[in-house]
Amino acid sequence: MCDHGGLAQRRLTREENKAITRARLLEGAAKVFARRGFHRASVDEIADEAGFSTGALYSNFDGKEDLFLALLDEHLAAIVRDISEAAHQGATALDRARGAAEHFMANLERDHDLILLFIEFWSYAVRDPELRPRIAARLGAGRDAVARMVADGAEELGIATPISPERLGIAIAALANGLALEKLADPDAVPDGLFAEVVTLLLGTLTTAESPTPE
Repeated sequence: MCDHGGLAQRRLTREENKAITRARLLEGAAKVFARRGFHRASVDEIADEAGFSTGALYSNFDGKEDLFLALLDEHLAAIVRDISEAAHQGATALDRARGAAEHFMANLERDHDLILLFIEFWSYAVRDPELRPRIAARLGAGRDAVARMVADGAEELGIATPISPERLGIAIAALANGLALEKLADPDAVPDGLFAEVVTLLLGTLTTAESPTPE
C-alpha cells in the first residue's frame, strides 16, 4: 500500500478551515478595497476575489464594514507593534520618542493608499451611530499605546508630567493624524522629520518643567 512517502495528511479541523477561509476573505477584501475604495467595493466582488460564495463571507463576517474593521485591526496591531519596537531602540527616552515618531511617518509613506482608504471609511463611520463607537474604540487603542510610551518615558526620566500621560497621548495622536492629513494633501509642505522634531521638543520641555504642586 502506498503511504505517500510515509506522511499521512492530517485532516484540518473545523476551526482550522474556518481560520483559513477567514484569512482568504480578508486577503480578498484588502485587494478589492485597494482597487475600488470602500464605498465602491461590494461583498460579491470580495467573495469572488477570495474564491468563495457570499454565503461563506456572511458566515464569517457581518458584512463589508465588519471586513474593513477586521483589516483595520490587523493594520493597527502591526503599526503599534512596529512603533513600540522602534521606541525601545534608542539610548534615552527622548531618542526612543524620536525613533517612534520617525517610524510613524515612514509608515505613512509606505501605506499611503491604506491611509487614504482609512480616511474614506472614517468619514463614513463617524456619521453612523452604530459604526462610530467601533471606530472610536480602535482609535482609542492607538491613543492608549502612545500614553503607555509617555508614561514609560516619564518613569524612566523620574518626572511627573504636568498633565496625565493619557491626555498627552490624545494630543500626540491628534498631532500625528493632523500631520498625516497635511502631508497627504501637500507632501512638500510637511518635512519628513517634522513630527519627530515636535514630539522631541514637547517631551524635552517636560523634562525641564517643574512638577506640579499636589493640591
